[in-house]
Amino acid sequence: MLYTRKIKLAATALLTSLLLSGCAGSLTRGADTQSVSDIRSTRQVWQDNNVEFEAAAISNKSPFKGQARIAANSYRGRVVLMGQVPTEEMKQQVTEQVKEVAGVSKVYNQLRVEPVIGVSQMSRDSWITTKVKSAFAREAKLKGASIKVITENNEVFLFGYVTAEHANVATEVARNVSDVKHVIRGFVVASNAIDDVEKAAEPEKKEATVEDLTESTPATPEATTTQPKENLTEEESVDYVDSSSRIVEEDI
Repeated sequence: MLYTRKIKLAATALLTSLLLSGCAGSLTRGADTQSVSDIRSTRQVWQDNNVEFEAAAISNKSPFKGQARIAANSYRGRVVLMGQVPTEEMKQQVTEQVKEVAGVSKVYNQLRVEPVIGVSQMSRDSWITTKVKSAFAREAKLKGASIKVITENNEVFLFGYVTAEHANVATEVARNVSDVKHVIRGFVVASNAIDDVEKAAEPEKKEATVEDLTESTPATPEATTTQPKENLTEEESVDYVDSSSRIVEEDI
């Protein structure tokens, strides 16, 4: 009896630790093959994982400890920061520190200047992530798409190396999930996989708003069956949708 209770207490402690350590996120993948392969090498994947760990660890250092909540997603050194900080000044300080992490080439700071969320909100975020993943699994057009979903304070971040069609479909599905207030697209899109890339439609009624951090990268026509080329062109860009829904393009 005592042994069983210890197991339950350990499980509860582990769950609490996981909730406190970062954003509510998960990776979902369909079973079909109508997708593009990750263009990163094994070393790049390892380096991106290390960047994410180092960026998140900043929240445990002075002067951020106890005041900031930081999570990160990295793809080929391009880092998206998520979480909360108390001031705009601290938000910029986080950016500068993340830039110093080995392997980081660009930082997109999506930290919110607001109070750090509590355990109850983290639980709600986990539930939203589950609902978004379930919605993706039910969508036939997303079969084969490997999409990472992270929810932070009712804002859903979408990441992955996908086709343009998968990016747009996933955005529309996520923005219509209940309790989602905002969708941020952090995809890397294989621009040659689909000739005509359309932007997501304007939000209507109860649909969540959308912010676009999507990158376009070239992919080989055989991307669904063979690895794409590693040598990407130097001219890459990231599209944003600001609060007035105007498209702003930034070269990187």
